[in-house]
Amino acid sequence: MRLDDIKGRSALKKLETYEGKNPYIKKLKRDYLAKKSGFSLTATQSKYIKDHYQMSPILINRVIEITEYLGIELKKKEQLSFVPTKILVEYMLGETEKSFHIYGKLKQNQKKSGMYFIPKSQVVDDPYFEHVDIEVDYDKYKELDTFVLKDGTVGRTPYEHQKEGIQFLLGRDGCILADDMGLGKTYQAIIAALEKGAERILIVCPSSVKINWEREIQYFQCFETSIINGKKWEPAKFTIINYDILKNFHEIPDTKIKEEDICWDNQHLVQGDFDLCIIDEAHYLKDHTSLRGSIMKDLCVKHNIPIVWLLTGTPVANRPKDFYNLLALIKAPIAKDWMFYVKRYCEARTFTKKLKNGKNKKIWLTNGASNLEELATKTRNLLLRRMKTEIDDMPDKIITPIHHEMTKEQWKEYEGLWDEYLDERRKKRKSVNNLDRELTELILLRQYIAKITIPKTIEMVENALEQDQKVIIFTNFTEELLTLQEHFGNECVIHYGEMSDAKKQNSVDLFQSNPKKKVFIGNIRSAGVGITLTEGTIVIFNSFDWVPGNNEQAEDRSYRIGQMNHVNVYYQLFNDTIAIRMWDLLANKKEVIDKIIGRKDKVVGDIEAVELIMDKLIEEL
Repeated sequence: MRLDDIKGRSALKKLETYEGKNPYIKKLKRDYLAKKSGFSLTATQSKYIKDHYQMSPILINRVIEITEYLGIELKKKEQLSFVPTKILVEYMLGETEKSFHIYGKLKQNQKKSGMYFIPKSQVVDDPYFEHVDIEVDYDKYKELDTFVLKDGTVGRTPYEHQKEGIQFLLGRDGCILADDMGLGKTYQAIIAALEKGAERILIVCPSSVKINWEREIQYFQCFETSIINGKKWEPAKFTIINYDILKNFHEIPDTKIKEEDICWDNQHLVQGDFDLCIIDEAHYLKDHTSLRGSIMKDLCVKHNIPIVWLLTGTPVANRPKDFYNLLALIKAPIAKDWMFYVKRYCEARTFTKKLKNGKNKKIWLTNGASNLEELATKTRNLLLRRMKTEIDDMPDKIITPIHHEMTKEQWKEYEGLWDEYLDERRKKRKSVNNLDRELTELILLRQYIAKITIPKTIEMVENALEQDQKVIIFTNFTEELLTLQEHFGNECVIHYGEMSDAKKQNSVDLFQSNPKKKVFIGNIRSAGVGITLTEGTIVIFNSFDWVPGNNEQAEDRSYRIGQMNHVNVYYQLFNDTIAIRMWDLLANKKEVIDKIIGRKDKVVGDIEAVELIMDKLIEEL
């Protein structure tokens, strides 16, 4: 006997005894009792009966928006005279992996409600979403303003925008707090976690900000914290772990390890039974195929941590596909179907590649951008983003590009490096259509520009020091950082990847508290997240990063809550070089990102435009 026959027979038994209120199952029961021996169930119907046998219809009574595509399909199927754009969901009858089964109406004057299977990917609104207003007694946090820790830091009363963010988190089990850098996402998440009454809280963050998280939590006189290092597992109420060591405490099955072969003694992240997970700098998980991305998706989705809050100032690092895994982590309906997502929002297309064994392989390209307004609309209840320009009590941040000219000798050296690059490229027969690879291969040119920028940076810094201002310098490469350190000597502190977390934090503390430490020199990837440098009012990029969000994160180490003065940010550009082309590319990428996450800036480019500029760069240089 076939397995599906056995399953069907089991479903028929349930159908025969069904006394519930689901009209679809009741209809199947009537059909079955009328036909008996001549009646059979499809595999889909059998599964539906077993999944919903004990489920009562859920009262929703909400009007939700649907996509134009679904409206056209419903018009054909239901023979309507119009294309519906909304559906009144009276009851949620059930769910499958990809569909909502609803009882409701397609038009206001529809006499009788109907049953409809609605693909989740075609629903603009979350039918379950209901605004929840939870009362929070913020007065108790005012008392913390007089609570002084050993290091001299004090608690603080929430700003109005922070209260709004706390309410946003409390009202959702899965969401993204995407505030502009410096508006206090960490602070908002901690208060929300305390108000939520969570008992076991997992905080996942970059290594460099673990100490900062512990300090922030202790502002609230909550000392039940544990920082996980290496392979030693010691959890607490707040368990803080960095991305790089997740693999030490969780394994996931793959082609090499079967699920039954996993050593459960080391599955501490699962066994921690966390009821809330806060993921800081969540854009680190944009790649669902990376080890860290796979681990966190396995933990949050498969092992079902009930509440997952993502914190990131850059929810879309470069393009819409970067957004997908973040949405999957919070179990957003729009992320249920990867193929639909990339076709609809990433302008996915395919080409066939011939393999060495003679076989053809289908390759998907998902680097595009399409239907961005719809994507923003469908995620509006899941994402809260406020810009500093919207906050009344924040000072201004002024960004200024500084243009320089190369000397004849510098041009000669620069063009020599470019010729070497082209020769190497021809030898390896490399194509010009991979943007990320091109920029990696052009690293020698970028390093050269960083080197010749150093004297310009030194001059700017020394002018600022004469005006008694503290200065922050950002770099891409260790060599330029160490050269700048050598020049400024005891007046400066440094922050880069090879330093320990304790030494990095010490650099931050010295810059913030010691008047003799007037210059902070940090690598963008290391010092660009999770730290506060509000003592600095001048930010100078000796070199800048290819990802717009990384530069913005770095800018806002100074421009954040607690900054009382205007912040001036300077990017240095040598005319007619790769620096200028990168500046143009960053502007285009930033505009695509802004459109997805709801900024109101004018959009003048897209991913294709970025690629065209890069091709032009290759041709011109």
